[in-house]
Amino acid sequence: MNRSCCIFFYEGHISIAPTIISLVNSLSEQGYRVFLYSTKHNLSTFKIPNERTVAVYFPKGYDIPAINRIYTFLGIIKLGMLVRVIELFLFLLQSAFYTFKNYDFILPKNSIIIGVDANGSIASLLNFYFFKRKFAYLSLEIYPPKYFGKLARIIKWLECLAYRKAECVIIQDEDRFKSLGEFNNYHHSKVFYLPNSTMSCDDVNQNFTDSNYLRNILKLSDKDFPYIIIQAGMICDEVFSQELASAFRFINNGSALVLHEKEKRDVKEPYIKSLRETNSHNLFLSLQPLPFERLNEVFDSATIGLAFYKNINHNFGQIAKASGKLSFYLKYGKPVLVNNLESLSTLVEKYKIGVVIQNPSDPVEIQLAIERILNNYSFFSNNARFCFAEEFDFAKKAKPFMSYITSW
Repeated sequence: MNRSCCIFFYEGHISIAPTIISLVNSLSEQGYRVFLYSTKHNLSTFKIPNERTVAVYFPKGYDIPAINRIYTFLGIIKLGMLVRVIELFLFLLQSAFYTFKNYDFILPKNSIIIGVDANGSIASLLNFYFFKRKFAYLSLEIYPPKYFGKLARIIKWLECLAYRKAECVIIQDEDRFKSLGEFNNYHHSKVFYLPNSTMSCDDVNQNFTDSNYLRNILKLSDKDFPYIIIQAGMICDEVFSQELASAFRFINNGSALVLHEKEKRDVKEPYIKSLRETNSHNLFLSLQPLPFERLNEVFDSATIGLAFYKNINHNFGQIAKASGKLSFYLKYGKPVLVNNLESLSTLVEKYKIGVVIQNPSDPVEIQLAIERILNNYSFFSNNARFCFAEEFDFAKKAKPFMSYITSW
């Protein structure tokens, strides 16, 4: 039986979206042909796992000179929010044209559609109306209606409609599901919980793993820095980069603070330069991202992982099961330090996987937490792996959804 799945993921950063990659791999293993519609991005592209997967990257309006000029003009006349609307409709046109051109191959009778977040769910809604194909709403980010602004309110209106029409919802946990329902003014009756994570056996091949990757690229000596404390992902104020850089200046227990970026950054950027000026003692910046299939080298070469997020919105405030870096830390048995967000602290305290930091700017508190972990490292490390197996193993968590869609 020919089965296919079309995933609309407008945002484009597939190579740093564990949920999308894990979902593609799971569907492929179940015999689905997978078509992944996305937009071009400056990150590395997703490595196609097999011949049954097709990834299509459409250009954004910024990459089309005529449309980019329109965007510039809209910015000048203070109507920049309309760019989001134009980008959505451009994506809808591009994906529709590609689908029509390859309709029999992409959308046979036994096919499903998955729409990611606002733009992806809207594209799925159109396929639902035109091609009568059921679809799932997959949430990676949650934003309140005001995020879209008045001029782009049509996007939120269409997203709410898509949310109601979706056959089911896929999201990371109950708290995020509740917030998503409030933002879309609808309580969906069918939901599946999938963490932003990978499978337990993914990307672990000891023959190709450099367990000293960070130490080698950053030239960290075992003698001077026996411990590598890493915060992977973004380098910005939203994840306390400045506070951590400042606090670690006063930590003298052989710990190197490594901030690893998911996107390529330039050492000449003002923000990067300010971090270096803040801490030239034990701060090291890893600014060359690795492809997804080599991310294990980053996490495997660390001692302790940091997962700090400012509570600036629901997306960060309810981050635990949506944090890709947290799932990677746990997968490779790395104890963690987290700031006192309820979603993070609850997980840490339940599984004893690390220490909750009340003040990310306090070097004394951080150093005591590091030493507490080092003094009983195997205990915290084993708990981290157990927590991953219980809460983050994508293969196990995806089974109910995979069973469900086979009945469509």
